[in-house]
Amino acid sequence: MTDPMSALVMTGATTIVAAMATSGWESARARVAELFGRRGDDEVTAIAVQLDGDAHLVADEEDTEGVREELVRPWARRLAALLREHPEATEELRRVVEEVAAGLPRTEHHWTQNVTAHSGGTAFGTQGPGSSVHIHRYATAGETAPGGAVPGDTAPGDSSPA
Repeated sequence: MTDPMSALVMTGATTIVAAMATSGWESARARVAELFGRRGDDEVTAIAVQLDGDAHLVADEEDTEGVREELVRPWARRLAALLREHPEATEELRRVVEEVAAGLPRTEHHWTQNVTAHSGGTAFGTQGPGSSVHIHRYATAGETAPGGAVPGDTAPGDSSPA
């Protein structure tokens, strides 16, 4: 299978599994079963039963993301086999992926990072593209901090230790 085809298969499998146990599942289920209809009516029924069983696994498990991760590979194999048998189904699979993905709930990621250095150590932390690193180093007893301050000294007009 070519790289673009492999990418489509993995995207398809990931999208199908992501739709399980969501509000858009019934529509996604119908489109996927219809896609496998190229193999005949018995295959539509078998795929629909498999889709329902997998969706129940996702809905019933406490670790839904873990179950979804486990289901991606079998669905990728099913889609790859379908496209090997019916290469003309490639464009239809692309449309199914686009339609199903459009119906998925949007997620937002909020990231928090805590970086702590102890005992004169240095800590670095970055997140995401375009990140910058800010280095904060504090002088320990007997060292001179940047700017010439010594721990315990106060700057002119400042009553707090440096």
